[in-house]
Amino acid sequence: MSTTDETASTTGPGGDTPSGPPPAWQKALKRYGPVVAVVVVVVAAVVAFGGGGGDDEGGDTASGGEEVASEDELTSTGPMTPAKADLLGETDVDFGPDCDTDLGTIKLVSVYAPPCVAPFTGDNGGATYRGVTADEVKVIWYRLDPKLDPLTAATVENAGADIDPQTAAETVEGFATLYNKLFETYGRTVTVEVYTGTGAGDDLEKAKADAIEIAEKDPFAVIGGPGQASSVFAGELVSKGIVCGPGCATALPEELVEEYEPYVWQILQTPDQGVAAASSVIATLAGPGKAELAGTPEMREKDRVYGLLHYDNANGEYQPVFEEFTRQLEENGIELATDVEFTLDLAASQENARTHIAKLMDAGVTTIIYYGDPLTPGALTKEATAQDYWPEWILGPNVLMDTTIFGRLTDQQQWKNGFGVSALAARTAMEDDGAFRIYNWAYGTMPPSNTANILEPQIRTIFTGIHLAGPDLDPETFRDGLFRFPPSGGGATQPLLSWGNHGLWPELDWGGTDDGTLIWWDPEAVGEDEVGNQGTGMYRYANGGERGKFGEGPTSLADSGLFDVASSVTVYDEVPEADRTPDYPPPS
Repeated sequence: MSTTDETASTTGPGGDTPSGPPPAWQKALKRYGPVVAVVVVVVAAVVAFGGGGGDDEGGDTASGGEEVASEDELTSTGPMTPAKADLLGETDVDFGPDCDTDLGTIKLVSVYAPPCVAPFTGDNGGATYRGVTADEVKVIWYRLDPKLDPLTAATVENAGADIDPQTAAETVEGFATLYNKLFETYGRTVTVEVYTGTGAGDDLEKAKADAIEIAEKDPFAVIGGPGQASSVFAGELVSKGIVCGPGCATALPEELVEEYEPYVWQILQTPDQGVAAASSVIATLAGPGKAELAGTPEMREKDRVYGLLHYDNANGEYQPVFEEFTRQLEENGIELATDVEFTLDLAASQENARTHIAKLMDAGVTTIIYYGDPLTPGALTKEATAQDYWPEWILGPNVLMDTTIFGRLTDQQQWKNGFGVSALAARTAMEDDGAFRIYNWAYGTMPPSNTANILEPQIRTIFTGIHLAGPDLDPETFRDGLFRFPPSGGGATQPLLSWGNHGLWPELDWGGTDDGTLIWWDPEAVGEDEVGNQGTGMYRYANGGERGKFGEGPTSLADSGLFDVASSVTVYDEVPEADRTPDYPPPS
C-alpha cells in the first residue's frame, strides 16, 4: 500500500418496428497523453446521487408482481457458460480461444470480465426486437453539447476534465470496437451512433424532444443522457420500449426504476441504496454526542445538532428519496433540526449558499449531512468560512463529490472537518486504472478522452447484458443477462458490482455498485487528481480503501481508520494483488 501524497416480438410497448441498419462510425483513434478521469458525467449529470438483491433462492418480485428467477434458474435458461456447464454436469464444453478457462471469464484485463460463453453458431432469430436485426444491435450514445450549458462546462473544464465531445466519441468507439471482438454478440455487431443533445442538461422540453427524435432512429438501447432532465428523457424512451442504459437516466429513485423495469439500468447504487448505506454509517460514526469532528474547540464541545442539505430537481422527483433518508436516519437515532433543499444553479450559487448557511446557523446545526452534486459544496464551504462557521461535514449519497478533482473546489479547511461514504474505489496509478489500462492494453495508447473511466462502464454494461442474454435479444432477456453477471470486484481499487438477486441487499438490486469505503479530506496531501492534475489536497481512503457491503463496516469511530494517515491511502503505487488480472495478449 502507498500513502503517497503526491423474442420474439419485433415491437416495443410503443408499437414501433425495427429500422434498417444504423450508419457506421468513422474510425478515428487518436493518441492522447496519460490521463485518468471520473468526470464526464458531471457535464451530463451534475445532480444525480447514489442499497436492493434478495436471497439466492429466488422469490423476489419485479414491478407488476413478476417473480424474479433464482440464480440457478437464470443460469440454466441462459447461454452456455462455465456455471451452466457445471450445473448440467458437462465437462467438455469448448468456450473458444477468448476464454480464460482457469477463471471462467473472457480474456479482458478487468475484474469485470463476464463469464465465458460458448461461441455461437446458427440462426440468431433475426429481428428479435426493435433495434435488433440478424446482423446488428443498434445503440445510441447521447452526448451533451457543452456550448448549450457554458457555465457548467466551463466549471468542469477548469477543474481539468476533457469536455470535448469528439474525443469522448472516439473513446466510446474504441471500446465498442474492442468489445465486439471479445464479447459474444450472437452473429450481430453492436453499432453505436452518436446523438448530440439539443438542450442543456436541465432543459425538460429539449430532453423530451431529443428522446422522441432518438426513438425515431429505432435503437435497442441508449447510453448517456441529459443530466437533470434524465427522468423525462428516460420516461419517454421507456414509453417507446427502448432500453435506457447506464448514463441515460442518472441514478433514478428506485420507485421510478421499478416502474420502468426492465428498461432502466445504472452503474452506481440507486439513491435509495445510497441513503440506506449512509444513514447506517453516519449513526455508527457520528451518532448523538459531542461534535468532535467540528472545526473549532467551541463547536466540538457542543452536542450534535443535525442538518441535511439535499438536492432536488424542478419536478421534485427526489422528494421520496429525501423522505426515505430522513426516515432511516430517525430509525438510527438521528433527528434533523432542519433540512435545506436546493437545486443546482451555478449562476446564483454564492447567493444561495449565503442563505443556506444562514439557515443552518440559525438552527444551531453542528453537523451538516450533504446529499447532492459536486459543484455546490464549493460555494457552501467558502460561505461557511466567511461567516466563521465551522461545523462537521458528512458526505452522504452523492455523485463525484467524493473525487479529488471536485474536493479541491471547496474551502480546504472547512472540508477536512468531516468524512464520507464513497461508492468509488481507492485510486491507482493512471496507467493501471480501469478503462485506461483496458484501452492501452488493446491499442497501445491512452484513450482520446480523459473521461474514459465514466464512458467505458456504460459500453461494457450494454455488451455484458447482450453477452449473457443469448441470441433472442429483447429487454427481458437483456435484464436476465445482467442478472446472470456474477458479483465481481470488491477489492480496495475495484468496487463490487452486480445486479439482481445475489443476496447483497435486502431487496432486488437495481443498482450496480454493492459496497463502499470511508474517505476524508486531507488539505495537505499532494498528488494528482483523477484527471492528472498535480495539486494540494486529496481524499484519503480509510484502512487502505477497505470496502464493506451493506450492513458491514466499522462499529465505532475508533476502529474506522478515519483520520489515521498511516493506515490510509491516497493513490496506490501499484494495483493490490487481490485486484490484479492476467495480462493477456491483446486481440488482433
